[in-house]
Amino acid sequence: MVNNTSLSANTSIRTAIKNDLRLNYQTRLWLDVISSSAVELKEKIEKAMEDNPFLEYDIKDKYTSKSSSSDIDSIIENTAANGKESLFSHLKSQIEISFKSKKEIELAEQICGFINHDGYLKTTSEEMSNILNVSVSEIEKIVSVIKTFDPYGVAAKDINECLSIQLKMKKKEDLKENGFIYDTAIDIVENYLDKLSKKDYDYIASSIGVEKDTVIKALKLIQTLEPYPAREYDTSSIKYIVPELFILKENGIWIVKTDETFIPPLKISKKYIKLLDREESKDSINFLKEKKKEAESLINAANERKKSLLKIGEALLKFQLDFFEYGKEFIKPLTLKDMSLEVNLSESTISRIANGKYLNTIWGTFSIKYFFSRAINGGLGSRGVKEIIKRIIENSQAKLSDEKIRLILKSEGIDISRRTIAKYRKSMNIFSSRNR
Repeated sequence: MVNNTSLSANTSIRTAIKNDLRLNYQTRLWLDVISSSAVELKEKIEKAMEDNPFLEYDIKDKYTSKSSSSDIDSIIENTAANGKESLFSHLKSQIEISFKSKKEIELAEQICGFINHDGYLKTTSEEMSNILNVSVSEIEKIVSVIKTFDPYGVAAKDINECLSIQLKMKKKEDLKENGFIYDTAIDIVENYLDKLSKKDYDYIASSIGVEKDTVIKALKLIQTLEPYPAREYDTSSIKYIVPELFILKENGIWIVKTDETFIPPLKISKKYIKLLDREESKDSINFLKEKKKEAESLINAANERKKSLLKIGEALLKFQLDFFEYGKEFIKPLTLKDMSLEVNLSESTISRIANGKYLNTIWGTFSIKYFFSRAINGGLGSRGVKEIIKRIIENSQAKLSDEKIRLILKSEGIDISRRTIAKYRKSMNIFSSRNR
């Protein structure tokens, strides 16, 4: 005889296990969704749509249009239509060959998003480090490889470096031309372009220690170079850095908004709800029900991610109002613990949410992690002090030593050591006074 109590207990255990598995699935999904960047999440959602008929975008006119500047797919389509190959596409094909790890490929693509319409990379390694939340050394490692890409000279910081890169690459390929002419041309573009533009050939020849005829030959070689390496490509801006939060003033009032264009809201397909109601096969019903639950879980996770981002944005506005009002020098120290207490989320969750997410402001686009820094003194954070040091160096006609910068900071009420100033200066990729 079967014991009813045993049956009931077994049923309860199976139900508990099933619920536990579902909870674990939802937890894993939530962690995956909040940890993903906008680009990664969009890719995951569209892959899920291919496998799950219940999942679809809740597309409304106010959310998306083919002209949306934040929609990568739309920009790629527009680029293909204008007859020129996209510079980004051209570089991307080389990125996929040159780098092996997914992290390096993604970072290289993000760095290429900073290349301007001429093909130059004017954004400093320190600035990209702050925005992308990776070390300066990682940035510089990737940039050094991109500088070997076709078109030669792409990602150079200025025309001198652009022409120098082209000459060095052409020298490797040219077996006919005298290597000495290449070396002379490289010296000229790196150090004497201003004299070259004035046709001061005698001065250049004397300074380098070569004959004037050699300078003329080098000039002819330089004239074959391309000062704007992106000239033959479409440089429509394809931004793989997608801001998901926007903090701005509307009618004199600060507001926080989330992006609704790059990833539109999701919904359950009414078509497949009706199909589920009409289905008679038990196996098909169970299959469709499971797909519906999976779709609902992803929708819930995406919605919670957006709500959490909004809470963090509102907290950042509260903590960093002076930054949004007056600029980068006024950024305050902020810890994950401070944010955790404000938004009622764990520090680890906040760290996951902040990673790879970007915030658009009147001062530019920043990684959310940019707003977290430790306190120094006087209510300032390390990030704010760095910006003040940068301002002092840029605004001074004299080449200020670290000690002189320390004294200027002290006069402004910021008392930090010369060694700390040197450390901050180096982290911003600013040379010492001797080399500036």
